[in-house]
Amino acid sequence: MTHTIEQCGAPQRTPDARRETGCSHRFHRLFFFLFLLCILMTPTYVEALEIAPHLHKNKLDNGLTVLVKETPGTKVATVQLWVKAGSIYEEKHEAGITHLIEHMIFKGTPTRAPGEVAGAIEAVGGQINAYTSYEYTVYHATLSSRNWAEAMEVLTDAVLHSNFDAGELEREKKVVLEEIRMRKDRANIALFQELMAQAYTVHPYRLPISGTAESVSGISREDILRYMEKHYHPGNFTVVVVGDVRVQQVVDTVHSLMGGLPRSDAQPSTIPREPAQKATRLFALSEDVNQTQLALAFPGSAFKGQDAAILDVMTSILASGETSRLYTRLRNDKGLVYRIDGSAFTPRDPGLLEFTATLEADKVAPALEETLTEIFRMKHSKVSDEELDRAKRNLESDFIFNLERAEGQARVLGSFEFLTGDPREDKYLERVRAVSKEDIQRVAAFYLKGEHLTVGTIAPFGTALALNQAQLAQIIAKAEAAATLGQPASQVSDAYLTGVHRFQLKNGIRLLVRENHEVPTVSIRAVLPGGLRSETETTNGAFAFISELLPKGTQRLSAEELARVVANMAGSLGGFNGKNTFGVKGDFLSRFTSEGLGLVRDVLLTPAFVPAEAEKIRPELLSQLKNQEDSLPGLAFKEFNKRLFMGHPYGLNTQGSETVIRNFTVADLKRLYEEHARPEALVLAVAGDVDAEKVRETVEQLFGAWHKTPAEKPQAGESVLPPDVPSGPDIVSIPRDKQQVHIIIGFVGTTLNSEDRYGLEVLDTALSGQSGRLFTELRDKQSLAYSLSSFSLLGLDTGSFGIYLGTSPDKKDEAIKAVWQQLYRVMEEPLSEEELAKAKNVLVSNYELSLQTRGNQAMEMALNETYGLGQDFGNRYVHALEQVDAQTVLAMARKYIRPGNYVQVTVGATPLLDAQEPEAPPQAEAEAAPAIPSEKIGE
Repeated sequence: MTHTIEQCGAPQRTPDARRETGCSHRFHRLFFFLFLLCILMTPTYVEALEIAPHLHKNKLDNGLTVLVKETPGTKVATVQLWVKAGSIYEEKHEAGITHLIEHMIFKGTPTRAPGEVAGAIEAVGGQINAYTSYEYTVYHATLSSRNWAEAMEVLTDAVLHSNFDAGELEREKKVVLEEIRMRKDRANIALFQELMAQAYTVHPYRLPISGTAESVSGISREDILRYMEKHYHPGNFTVVVVGDVRVQQVVDTVHSLMGGLPRSDAQPSTIPREPAQKATRLFALSEDVNQTQLALAFPGSAFKGQDAAILDVMTSILASGETSRLYTRLRNDKGLVYRIDGSAFTPRDPGLLEFTATLEADKVAPALEETLTEIFRMKHSKVSDEELDRAKRNLESDFIFNLERAEGQARVLGSFEFLTGDPREDKYLERVRAVSKEDIQRVAAFYLKGEHLTVGTIAPFGTALALNQAQLAQIIAKAEAAATLGQPASQVSDAYLTGVHRFQLKNGIRLLVRENHEVPTVSIRAVLPGGLRSETETTNGAFAFISELLPKGTQRLSAEELARVVANMAGSLGGFNGKNTFGVKGDFLSRFTSEGLGLVRDVLLTPAFVPAEAEKIRPELLSQLKNQEDSLPGLAFKEFNKRLFMGHPYGLNTQGSETVIRNFTVADLKRLYEEHARPEALVLAVAGDVDAEKVRETVEQLFGAWHKTPAEKPQAGESVLPPDVPSGPDIVSIPRDKQQVHIIIGFVGTTLNSEDRYGLEVLDTALSGQSGRLFTELRDKQSLAYSLSSFSLLGLDTGSFGIYLGTSPDKKDEAIKAVWQQLYRVMEEPLSEEELAKAKNVLVSNYELSLQTRGNQAMEMALNETYGLGQDFGNRYVHALEQVDAQTVLAMARKYIRPGNYVQVTVGATPLLDAQEPEAPPQAEAEAAPAIPSEKIGE
């Protein structure tokens, strides 16, 4: 029997076979016949659930998962027992214990002597094996389908009842120690292991699966039993059966064999998160080898990540087969290497993009430069249709051919289940087929960065490899330069949106242009700092007024003339105002790009500020204030913001103050506008069917004469301190003669630039939506609210997080109590894997969907520039969301949900008495809402 250490990105290692035959198997076969007869005669009524044609998934009451795929007529079956016990879950003193246990599992049980476990399968013509990976251990047997149940019983017996005889343990440790020595003697494995050790600094992927000679030598039987108790329990077991079997019989058999195992309360191991790499890493090994080898790696994605399939396609184009770019360039054209290949290592946690080459020592530097040049080209130019189609076909072909055998199908089902929670492989193939040239360019810009590179060599003793950090930096710089030849200097290579160019005019204007020629339209967004954050109580509403007045005429065109010009171009032109910015937006057919830019220029530089137009707008703004008072949710949020952000501009009314709007003169508005409308503050974004260079020329002609203004005193709102956390519960009721009541319970949140935003956004999304916790618990189950959601609003200095609900007055108190129960619940219990995955998928999908229109693309570019987030923010946003785990969300809940420091606003049919009797979080009376110690809240 062969034991295998499996690690993606490295060759599998197969040591000497170890087979032991023992006593006759007659007793075991008679026992098994009687056992099977009992199973078939005693149904267990565990229903098999079909999740895809012929594929069934079940979870027993004790947490064990069963996957069965029926393949009628094949006459073959494979039985696999997957255990969530891999090397990444080991403590430091346990290094190698998972692999050692895999060896020991076959060394005898109370009913089978050493060798009889394998012998029982071989006696019926089957094959039995096992392997250990970073994340799991797999015990598997493949045989005639008529004997599948015997394989199930044998594997179950071995895994659950191994003796771990002390004498056998010492003998097997010697075998493992020999394997460790053998791995060190293999140049490619030694190079791979050092590459992992250098690319990872804290994550256990850096450690060898087999452990070290020192750690394995020190493992005792007691260590093994402790490890087994912690990791070998039903919640970590997945049984996978593929073949000519009947699903219900398989489920019943598994239930009979393992359904009685108790649930475990063992806590899952915490895996340290690998920090972002900030500088290149270089290593060189000198060993007793004959051939020099080169390896390099960039940080990559986890298998569950949105980019995993894209990275697979990209590395296939780069380094898979004789038609790949690297093979063609370095081996065929340049003769720099004998062999070169690469792959994407996409495990449970973020992996690597790995490339290896065999070459002569004196060609390491030029080969590395050529390799990096080809790799970096993926960032700057799109791959061809032929390359993309070929890579997709090859990936699909490799994947499908692996499914020819029952064992291959089971391996795919098990790995997908462990890595994603969903065994269906068709979703991965759909993702591969959906990869676009723009996707590849986007992920290349995010992952393929010189500062993230790890490079290493293994060479014969005495070989001089002239490669140090300074030389490596020069090679990277030359490769980056060569990769951008023929590309405009303005192109932003790491932008989330492809085709983005950035220019800066002499007067300070920052111009962003996205070229996309699919639809003949163009959107223009001119963004200036301002908005609510730049207002005070004496100017509250000024920017709302300005944004309405700006497009109402210029020095050249009256309001009516301007509207007619825009209408004749079938376009739109208007102002906008937000919490942090204000400006002008225009959307036109792309053939009117120059004319549209000219109108935007006139509105920004020569606005008319006609008093008559202002007097038309003033009553409209006052009417909006009245509407706000009539809208109970709007009134509730106005009061909530006022109390939560007390002393900060975010506490002002977004629609302004009635007094300010009534009394502001046109001269006041014009003066305030001119204080903020400066070229050095302007970000101009253009997205659509345009040529970036032509747009730059047009903008310079139109805006070039707009000169910088002299430095002035800081403007209101430019440097604003965040508000203090409420000193205690701040509870207010605003009675209205209405039929419903609207409630907001909220806390101080976080900012746009904070790392906390990602975990808090996941928490917000998990609570929201029709399938979120709030809707499910308060509306579907208890009918306590007709409208409810959580919210997480992010600002530049501060933010808010909370719950909104609308309910009837007689359910108000019960609804508030239920809200607090859910808030305490998220502070006590981590989100489930299903909730976590769904929330992250929703966030990523919503972000992607929001960027479909040219207008949203232009605004995204402009705001990312204004806020200093960078044009690569989209890549970083998606990547950061993927890194959020249940513990991160739990930590954010405890940090931001402060039961003693919150604002609660109730508006509607609420007795005035409520305002006099503040409510407290129902800690005492709510069983599902235990009190959280202050040190756990993270204040």
